[in-house]
Amino acid sequence: MTAYFLISHGSPDPVPQQALAFLCQQLAGLGKVGWGTLEGAPLPEQIRQFSQQAQCQGAERLVILPLFLLPGNHVVVDLPPAIAAANAVLPIELLPFLGGQPLFQAWLQLAIAHESAHILLGHGSRRPEVLPWFEALCQTCGVLPALLTQATSLDQAIEARIAEGHTSSKIYGYFLFGGKTVNQVHQQVARLQVRYPHHSISWVPAIQPTRALINVLQQILQAVPLVEPVG
Repeated sequence: MTAYFLISHGSPDPVPQQALAFLCQQLAGLGKVGWGTLEGAPLPEQIRQFSQQAQCQGAERLVILPLFLLPGNHVVVDLPPAIAAANAVLPIELLPFLGGQPLFQAWLQLAIAHESAHILLGHGSRRPEVLPWFEALCQTCGVLPALLTQATSLDQAIEARIAEGHTSSKIYGYFLFGGKTVNQVHQQVARLQVRYPHHSISWVPAIQPTRALINVLQQILQAVPLVEPVG
């Protein structure tokens, strides 16, 4: 029997917390499924407690999926030592972060096409390698890239659309389940609409735990891990 543990950034906003709880409920058919966050209680303790509970229920291994969309510091710097320090009672198989999963990227491409979006807006990172990675993802999805960590990035994408003669732009929010960041972007989009009054701007605020996404996560979790166990 396998237990599954999802890791997110965490937020004081109840919306992403409720979405994660719903997601775990929908994935319960796989076995014992739980989730933890980088914020709040120490992540190693969250993993250790969950692995103990899972072992008591007959689990023999623990598969961890980081629900991060970019290969930023949380994925590269924060997660590995936290997982290594967990001292879990079960062997851990750490899957690549969600945004780097081919199945997820294929789903994202279809989701963007379904929404007829033109711009993919992500959070960004201090890590320089994130920008070319994100640009390559956007090229695959057929959209323009924009990152919040680059102050004029979204303006430039919209202006590029205007320069090409388009009268509207639809932004696809590359954020998971909403939260404080999405609320801030909503205000930014409203300001952009005032700045470009003759160009209609709309957006999909965040990725939601739809049935299609849940199906993708089920496939990812049940796949053979791409890395060796770390514990």
